[in-house]
Amino acid sequence: MRHLERLAASGALPSGRDRLQSFLTLAGSSPYLGRLLVQNPSFLDTLPAGGSARAPRTREDLEEDLARFLALNAGRDPSAALRLFKQREYLGIALADFLGTADLPAITRALSLLADVLLDKAVQMAWAPLERRFGAPTRRDDQGHLERTPFAVIALGKLGGQELNYSSDIDLLYLFSRDGETSGSGAESGGTIGNKEFFTRLASDVTRLIAGRDPEGQVFRVDLDLRPGGRDGELVIPLGAAVAYFRNWADAWERQALIKARAAAGSPALGRRFIDLVEPLVYPETPDPFLTMEMAAMKDRIDARLSSEGRSETDIKLGRGGIREIEFAVQALQMLHGGRDPWLRQANTLLALHRLAEKGLVGYAEYATLSEAYTFLRDLEHRLQLGHDRQTATLPTDPAGLRILARRMRLGGAAPGDETSALAERLERHRSTVRAFYDSVFGRAAQKEITEEESEDLWVERLDEERTLARLRQHGLRDPETLLRPVRAVRRLLRTAATTPEIRRLLRKAGPILLKGAAEAVEARRAFDNLEKLLSALGADPLGLLGFLSRREVLAPTMRLLGASDFLAGLFLRQPGLVATLGDRAHVLRTPPPEEYRASLLEAAAGRDPARAREGELRRRHNAALAYIAIRDINRQATLREVLKSLSNLADGTLEAVVRLAAEEAGADEPGGGTGPRLSVLGLGRLGYREMDYGSDLDLVFVREGGDDERARAFARRWCEAIVRVLSTLSRDGQLYKVDLRLRPSGREGDLVVSLERLRDYLRDSAEVWEMQSFLKARHVAGDPEPGARAIDSVESIVHERARAAGAAALASAVTGMRRRLLQDAPRPERRPLDLKAREGGLMDVHFIVEFLQLRDAVPNPADKDTLRLLLHLNAAGSLDEEGMRILHEGYLFFRALDHQVRLIHARPLPHPAADEARLAELARALDPAAPADAAAAARDLMEKVQDHTTSVHRVFERIVTG
Repeated sequence: MRHLERLAASGALPSGRDRLQSFLTLAGSSPYLGRLLVQNPSFLDTLPAGGSARAPRTREDLEEDLARFLALNAGRDPSAALRLFKQREYLGIALADFLGTADLPAITRALSLLADVLLDKAVQMAWAPLERRFGAPTRRDDQGHLERTPFAVIALGKLGGQELNYSSDIDLLYLFSRDGETSGSGAESGGTIGNKEFFTRLASDVTRLIAGRDPEGQVFRVDLDLRPGGRDGELVIPLGAAVAYFRNWADAWERQALIKARAAAGSPALGRRFIDLVEPLVYPETPDPFLTMEMAAMKDRIDARLSSEGRSETDIKLGRGGIREIEFAVQALQMLHGGRDPWLRQANTLLALHRLAEKGLVGYAEYATLSEAYTFLRDLEHRLQLGHDRQTATLPTDPAGLRILARRMRLGGAAPGDETSALAERLERHRSTVRAFYDSVFGRAAQKEITEEESEDLWVERLDEERTLARLRQHGLRDPETLLRPVRAVRRLLRTAATTPEIRRLLRKAGPILLKGAAEAVEARRAFDNLEKLLSALGADPLGLLGFLSRREVLAPTMRLLGASDFLAGLFLRQPGLVATLGDRAHVLRTPPPEEYRASLLEAAAGRDPARAREGELRRRHNAALAYIAIRDINRQATLREVLKSLSNLADGTLEAVVRLAAEEAGADEPGGGTGPRLSVLGLGRLGYREMDYGSDLDLVFVREGGDDERARAFARRWCEAIVRVLSTLSRDGQLYKVDLRLRPSGREGDLVVSLERLRDYLRDSAEVWEMQSFLKARHVAGDPEPGARAIDSVESIVHERARAAGAAALASAVTGMRRRLLQDAPRPERRPLDLKAREGGLMDVHFIVEFLQLRDAVPNPADKDTLRLLLHLNAAGSLDEEGMRILHEGYLFFRALDHQVRLIHARPLPHPAADEARLAELARALDPAAPADAAAAARDLMEKVQDHTTSVHRVFERIVTG
């Protein structure tokens, strides 16, 4: 009546009996909805007459209505317009709810569909201005073809299950398909940016449109905590990295949350692809035996918190017999049985419960009572939330509040004058039903844990060979006979450490997790071999070993990493403390920008500690950054190109820090007053192209400008000698880099540091064609950027001038001659078939073709050069035809990926591969997860691909260079 009086005062009384009845129903059931109608009386005209039932709204209906609404409200802030449309639609949904013309599933579907449509419109609103400014986000496929990059919004939680509340948060995950860059062809010409930056801006704008607050509220509260890395994770993540996170890092509760994953907005195809890829992780064929224990432990923690706050009986969502208990029990049954029966993979709780009953996992009578209980609890939650548009599931404690709640639940007619008692009776009955169901699913978890504690332990007990093999098979380890030696070695170390009952109990809990991680590793034997070395390193510090074993969240990931890479294992052995940092998921998952590497390494080089101590800290920080790159690489959280860029950024930052350290070491006689030499470090080879890999050398040229007297030259020489010493010194922390200085003018016979004038003269007068090729890759990487920029500008112009003067025939002759000499020095393919650099049709030929075309046609370097970008650049310039580009693009990607995997997995070149098909098969599967399971077939397929690509690249070389 108060709301009706306010409406009358504004002169906007409802016209007609039906409108009045709708108004009184809504305002009398919810003060929040009453305020909406007073503020927006025109919304009454959109309600069905008398609250009569109407056909469910389709997505198309809503999208058309929203388009009209936004056109009529074009002058409003976009976020406010979206919020108003949501509020208008809520009135119609709530009216059907209060009058009982729609049931709970229809109400929650309508609320969820509305959220989907508003999210999708927010994506469109945010996308348009970004594309106008930067062009469309694009990516290249493995053949070099340009594709538009899609973006998807994945809904989790209630929205994912299409069972949204009136006042729920919406749990979202933002995805894009792959990294790349925008076309740069936007109407507002904002330049080109990377896909990641584009989609980060997009996701931020979508979040602002949906969750931004103004005095009248927001569209929805957005919760992004379920994204990889949680609150500290990146806002938007590529598809491959997201799947890798949930495969390798996610806790059980995070995989449980994916039960409700659903593509809600953006690209439906990308959303479905994500769900298809993570579904096997949520529903494994062999369920995790500890799953129910972990879920029960999580609920126990919730119960303990509610009990301490005195809310166990008043919270109908989290408390005893509440909504969360029925959801947890249903999801536990789904995860335990869904791996073998896809029919059980259903995001909606009521539908999932029905399917469990169909499969006999829940009795039909129990299903009926559980459905009734769930519906009652969700209806009650809705009444609590709609009162004042608050996210709450807490019952009022005052009699008046309880009486109003009971009347909102339509209990006044069932128990006139005694509504509160009727509410309490029904609530207790339904809570008891839910609690009994929850206990039936989780009640055995505690007993199982006791059983596990009392069983004989592989690591602590003395087990004979037969029982050891049986235990390894029990944990899913294949070919356990091959694992006996490393397992026994690990057992000796752990039994030696198990000196107290407390440590033995710790080992009993850690042991199964280590075995689970080994079973999931690419190569279990390598995992155990490297674990033995790691435990020996940790054993030097008893607290280090205990700390490792007590951090259950890092055990399985560590085993998977140890089984995947000898290179990474070597980093862990040099710095065992790195293992403890694996628990910091956000740090491990995130790819730092170049400036972050630089700042961290410069910080290590600065300070007042002795220079050698700072060099040690620099190596430790470098190793840590290298380890995190390798972890992201192994877990497929970054593409090969992204990994090579990260390794190159790390090299740049390391060089900058070393230049600072070395200047201090050489500075005793440094000329003062700004008259000394300005030093720039040029990177050539892989460093110049930003294609550094694990174990790559640094091809460097030191260029100085100014300070031409002997004293200044001597200082510059000492400075550069110190740079080389710090980079290449071997210590217990390892070596930063091997340094190759042979590409400087006159090679080994030339000065260690060359003046800019001398470099120009050498390239203009003396450099051979192969040197001109090498300097096409030159890039300023450290030191003073101004002489570095002048050097690069000079190099490129002089090289192209020399190439024009030489002519195409002379260039071709020089390139083929150099290639012939390199082939003569290289091992024959049959002796080293995986040496893909210096072999006919290998990586060398790809680079020679690119460099020859650049020289022949005077094609300048793009701003950010690498091999793939140059192939596309040459194609766009007309120097390389489509067929040639496709062959070289595919061949380069294959060669680089194979070489990269050899470095990552084995940390050294492989011996003659015919002696070990298993190693070749592992490489084949690293390149292609769909490679044959049979080792001989996988190895044969890999070598056939090597032959096919080298043959194709060789033909292109012959056609373009040899003629």
